[in-house]
Amino acid sequence: MCLIIDVNVAHKILLANDDPDFKDVHECLFTGKMPHARMAYGGKLAREYLNNHKIRRVLVELDRAGRAWKVDDSLIEREIEWVVTSGLCQSDDEHIIGLARVSGVRLLCSHDQSLHIDFTNKALLDKPRGKVYQTKKHKKLLTEFCS
Repeated sequence: MCLIIDVNVAHKILLANDDPDFKDVHECLFTGKMPHARMAYGGKLAREYLNNHKIRRVLVELDRAGRAWKVDDSLIEREIEWVVTSGLCQSDDEHIIGLARVSGVRLLCSHDQSLHIDFTNKALLDKPRGKVYQTKKHKKLLTEFCS
């Protein structure tokens, strides 16, 4: 696994390839160009994806192609309990942190600034530490995390 796609940018990556900031992520997921990206999802994030019929259709395609991995919801829920109990999470995205902790994924595509703080918090995600992809200038993160 190499990345998690927050629902706030999912349409820019999964439904289009014309956004200059996320075009490289789209290509890594869909074209097989190096590096090969594979996304992790599950729990609340999966439910958010499935609420959009266009994203749901693309997710099925990625699952079939081996480019998406659904993490067991019960594993994510256990990690969410730890995250909430820790009191370290500033955002309301404990489900993303829980997914990252269970899956080992440390690259997030998102525009949520509060989630960025949590995802890069060493106390929440470490070894390796979480990184956030927001713009095309972060392209090197794809090579670092998806190779």
